[in-house]
Amino acid sequence: MKRLDLILSLLTPGCRIADIGCDHAYVPISAVSSGVASFAYASDVREGPLSRARENVGKAGLSDKIVLALADGLDGADKYGTDTVIIAGMGGELTAEIIDRAPFVKDQKIKLILQPMTAQDKLRRYLLGSGFEIMSEHISKEGARVYQMIVCKYTNKPQSYTDAELIVGKNHVEKELVSSLYKKYITKYEKIVKGKAASDKDISFDEKILCELKEKYGNVNAL
Repeated sequence: MKRLDLILSLLTPGCRIADIGCDHAYVPISAVSSGVASFAYASDVREGPLSRARENVGKAGLSDKIVLALADGLDGADKYGTDTVIIAGMGGELTAEIIDRAPFVKDQKIKLILQPMTAQDKLRRYLLGSGFEIMSEHISKEGARVYQMIVCKYTNKPQSYTDAELIVGKNHVEKELVSSLYKKYITKYEKIVKGKAASDKDISFDEKILCELKEKYGNVNAL
């Protein structure tokens, strides 16, 4: 399933979404035009993409249901009754920073749908250490690229993840795509270990991750 379709499938009918880093506003347009979302707040820090988003929203005839804003992160999103936050296509560290600067999302009624492009482990570590519970983990594949998606909300309930699980997640809904995800990270960490070993750098942590990934990958193939 493509990322856009996966995001739409994770929305609760009638929700009011905030799409942060909306780019050309494809997510809010699709969500509102399909009827799954009743309203969308969409922001970007760049005027160029936001200008294109305005054109797209206008062409779709949705200017009354989608508010566009030149804003940093979730600034202003709390004014629109937001109950679903979407942050897709950013790095995991930046995603964590955006969430951390918006205390209003620490509410059990607010769902967060996150699709980090990098530093997935740092994002998960932040979420778990800040009272957010990971409700479900998802995988999207487009061509050869594999993406991770995290659905969470603030519950202040403890969860436990191993170092490898912080990187790849666990209990993914899309079981048929788990092998692709593990292959991607096994290849990545094999290169990391080889490169560090060639430079006489400490490989103990990366080797530990690689061993766990390979062990879990074997279990995945046995399913």
